[in-house]
Amino acid sequence: MKRVLGSLLAVFLFSLVSAQEITSFDAEDLKKDENYGWHNYIQLTGYLGDHLVEGEAPSVFQDGFWGTGIRLGTQATGRKDWQQIHAYPQYGVGVSFFSLGKTMVDSLLGKPASFYFFVGIPIARFGDFRLNGDIELGIATDFVPYDSETNPYQTYIGAKSNLHSNFTLQLYYELTDRMDLALGLSFLHFSNGRSFTPQKGINLLGLNLSSSYHFNPVKNFTKYQNPDYQPAVRPTYIQNEIAAFKPRHEFILMSSIGTMQESPGKFKDENGEIDTTGVTGPRYFTSSHTAEYAYHAIRKLKLVAGLDMFYDGSVENYYDDLLPHETTFADKSFYGAHVGFHFLVERISFMFNYGRYIYKPFEQRGTWFMRAGGRIGITDHLDAHLALKTRNGGSADWIEWGLAYKFFKE
Repeated sequence: MKRVLGSLLAVFLFSLVSAQEITSFDAEDLKKDENYGWHNYIQLTGYLGDHLVEGEAPSVFQDGFWGTGIRLGTQATGRKDWQQIHAYPQYGVGVSFFSLGKTMVDSLLGKPASFYFFVGIPIARFGDFRLNGDIELGIATDFVPYDSETNPYQTYIGAKSNLHSNFTLQLYYELTDRMDLALGLSFLHFSNGRSFTPQKGINLLGLNLSSSYHFNPVKNFTKYQNPDYQPAVRPTYIQNEIAAFKPRHEFILMSSIGTMQESPGKFKDENGEIDTTGVTGPRYFTSSHTAEYAYHAIRKLKLVAGLDMFYDGSVENYYDDLLPHETTFADKSFYGAHVGFHFLVERISFMFNYGRYIYKPFEQRGTWFMRAGGRIGITDHLDAHLALKTRNGGSADWIEWGLAYKFFKE
C-alpha cells in the first residue's frame, strides 16, 4: 500500500518541480529584476480539534487530536498564465505529525506522520490580509492497522500507510516583509479507499494556527556578484495580458481498474457461509468505465455529465441463491449516471462527481455514489486518472487507477 500511495505523491512532486520558476545563477544573468531568485517560505503549523465519527463517538475519541506541521513553499509570481489565473497561488511540500488522542488511542490507531504536496489558492485579498483555500494530498504512515488477534478493536482503518488529505480555509496576515501569521479551519481525512479493511476512515476537524518566514535563497550569491543589489523577499506580481479564453466542448472516455479487500464478517466461504473468524477478507478486482460530455466553460472549470459502468468482484457475496463461484460477470456489474465538475490548476484537475445508479442487480450499496479525485495531463488528449469511488454517500468503495482520453470540439 505504501508503494501504491507513494506513486501519487511522486506524480504531484513531478508537477511541482516542472512548475518551478527557475532563475539562472550565471553572473552575466544577474539583473536588477524585482523577481530575481526564488520567493520561498517556511511555514510552521499547530493543529487542535476533534474526531468526526458517525453516531456517538467512542469515549477514546473524546479527547480530540493535536498535530504539528512544517511546509516548504514557493510563492508564484505570475510568470506563467495559470499563476495569474489562480490569483498567484503558493505551492510546495510538507510534513505533519499527529497524535489522535491519549495513550490508549495512540496504541489503538498509532501516531501518524504525513508527507504531502500542497497548493494554496487565494480566494480574496484585502490590505495585508489574504483568505486562502489550501489543499494537501500525500501519504500518512505509522498507523497501527486492524489485526484480528493483536488489534481486534481497531475497526477504523486497515493499513499502516494511507492517503492523507487536508482541506483548509485559512486567513493570512502579513505581519512584516518576512513574517505571516494565519488562522484556519482544517478538515483532515485518512483513508485507503478499502484497499485494506476495515475501512471507515479517520476524519478530523480542527483549528490551526501558523506562522511563515519568507526568504530568497539567492541573497548570498548576489552579494558577491553585486553588493548593491538585494533581491526582494516577496515578489512583485506580474500582470501580463492573457489571451481570451474560448469555451469548448469535450467528449471524454475513462477506464480504470482497482482492487479492494472485503471487511471481516462480510464475505462467504466456498460453501456460502459467512466467515466468522474475524480475519480480513479476500482481495477482489474492480473496474470503472465512464463516457462523459464536458463543457469547458471557463479556464478554471469544466462541467461534466456522463454514464458509468462498474464491476466489483466482491458482489459475489451478496447473493443468497448463488454460491460465490456461481456468480457471473453480469451479476457483478452495475450501471449509473453522474454530473459533476473539474477544477483546473495548470495540468492538474481536481474532480467531483455525484451519481445515481440506473441498474443494479442487488440491493446493497444504496442508490447513489460519489467520485472524488484528480487527473494529470500527460498529453493534450490523455490524462492519468486517480479517484475514490464511494457508495451511498462518503463510504469508500474502491480507488480507481486509470486513463482518460479527451476529444475536443470548439
